[in-house]
Amino acid sequence: MKNKFENILKNLPTSSGVYFYKNKSGKIIYIGKAKNLRSRVKSYFLNIGKHQQFKTEILVNKIHDIEYIITDNELEALLLEANLIKKHKPKYNIDLKDDKSYPYIRITKELFPQIFITRKIINDGSKYLGPFINVRNVRNLLKNLKKILKLRNCKLNITEDSIRDKKHRLCLDHHIKICNGPCVGLDDIQDYNDRIKNIAAFFNGRSNHLNDTIIDQMKKASKDLNFEAAAEYRDAVEMVDQFSVRQKVENASNISRDYFAVEIEDNDACCAVFKLRNGRLIARNHFFLKSVYGRTGSEVIEEFIKLYYDISRYDIPAEIVMDIEMDDVAVIEQWLSSIEDHKVTITKPSIGDKAKLLFLAQKNAKLLLNDMKLEKLKKDFTPRSLNSLMRDLSLKKLPNIIECFDISHFAGKETVASMVTFKNAKPFKSGYRRFKINTVEGIDDFASMREVVERRYKRLSDEEEPVFPDLIMVDGGKGQLSSAVRILSEVGISDVPVIGLAKRLEEVFVPGKSEAIIIPRTSSALKLLQQVRDESHRFAITYHKNLRGRSIGSSLEDIKGIGPATRKLLMQKFSSLKRIKEASLDELLSVKGITQDLAEKIKGIN
Repeated sequence: MKNKFENILKNLPTSSGVYFYKNKSGKIIYIGKAKNLRSRVKSYFLNIGKHQQFKTEILVNKIHDIEYIITDNELEALLLEANLIKKHKPKYNIDLKDDKSYPYIRITKELFPQIFITRKIINDGSKYLGPFINVRNVRNLLKNLKKILKLRNCKLNITEDSIRDKKHRLCLDHHIKICNGPCVGLDDIQDYNDRIKNIAAFFNGRSNHLNDTIIDQMKKASKDLNFEAAAEYRDAVEMVDQFSVRQKVENASNISRDYFAVEIEDNDACCAVFKLRNGRLIARNHFFLKSVYGRTGSEVIEEFIKLYYDISRYDIPAEIVMDIEMDDVAVIEQWLSSIEDHKVTITKPSIGDKAKLLFLAQKNAKLLLNDMKLEKLKKDFTPRSLNSLMRDLSLKKLPNIIECFDISHFAGKETVASMVTFKNAKPFKSGYRRFKINTVEGIDDFASMREVVERRYKRLSDEEEPVFPDLIMVDGGKGQLSSAVRILSEVGISDVPVIGLAKRLEEVFVPGKSEAIIIPRTSSALKLLQQVRDESHRFAITYHKNLRGRSIGSSLEDIKGIGPATRKLLMQKFSSLKRIKEASLDELLSVKGITQDLAEKIKGIN
């Protein structure tokens, strides 16, 4: 692959810019930005099969051509990248799932703006508030506010020319006194726009001006003896207050922030967004992302930030709080500051009030992603972790049956082994086996692994209708794996995949490769392997402890002079066989029936 693009890679400029990867049909499949084009693009084609395998291998195999555009700086590259991604929608770029399903309040850019709820974002200069999590409450409140503040419901194209030329006629809304009639010039332009601004400020967490406006109208209606209208204004004040109370955050200061938390697993991610405006939580939203497999948290959050603020670019606070540190944080800050015309900073707190609210966002993201996974499971009965494992290990078929081996010993004594079986990614207890090592003296995990693997699969091969696993796994690195592979070959089993999982770095070793496979920590495949490994270790330790306990118990029975009654007294005194063995001579002598001779014999138990 490197030779195929050797000339292109060699001649790439070292300036900032945007690069395109195309497939054999000439379609753009990935767009990225870079501070240094040559360094960034080259990184995709180096060390394939090592630490970058799962992040780039699928994409790199699809690349047929490389193109690029240079820019003057990183900010220009970021803006160009965002525009090109929106235009071409490449397959391997991160994308929002169902982004049109989130409701916003839209304020049109007109002489007399319209204000309404929409799920469609149009880049025509309109201002967008939100998104909102409870659209029913927002819709009811907006409907009442428009009625009280006498804002138009029509979609007429009202201009100074249309008012002067009398192109429009008053509608029923004016006659029932819920619209002042801006279409014929009966409403003041400045006053109308001030009312719109008050609504926008309210939904951004600043309710004072809106409250004052409604209260003034209520007092005026009451003074004019229009008690029916005054009652409507009173109800509106209560509705606004209730909406504000629901948004209020305990102990929050009068500042505005956006909180972002990301949870990633396999090809999916969920980003939870908390919008804090003037000390009030005005929205709690979540977005699902796709095409994130193998990407770092920094890459995912950066792509999401660009997608999110491209939609809600008219409402960017001065501070953004997130649970992941971004690599290009300075460029993102510069871009956001240029949009909103005020300085925007991005922080990652570890303590304090900001960290507490961020923790809630993290919990939301994790729970919501789990909910999405459960919904997928209802449609697809194959656990996604098995599909992920098949992909990450390049297996020919789903590993529906996994058998895993673990060795356990105590100071080289009582060496035992366990084998656990997982079916469809769940423990299959009737398939568990335990082994006492018979042929190995002292500490030799490799030899112990050879013995237990040979015993298991020789016995299985002798069965009339043997059911072999789809994947054999050993707890350990290259040494344990080599021992297992060697004995499997001698037994005549060569078509079952075998892997080793090393504890230290959670590296996966496969036969024939000196380098370990690094499965992304966000992959459900790695979580499944860890679960299998941990269960085999637990089963081995349990068996080992039982053997040691029985050894002490049987040794007590062998001591002449210690009968059932004395053994019962010993258990009542020390509660366990382990404590009996660890007890001092004086403690043993305090038990009725235990003489100096018997106490010394108990202490002599190995």
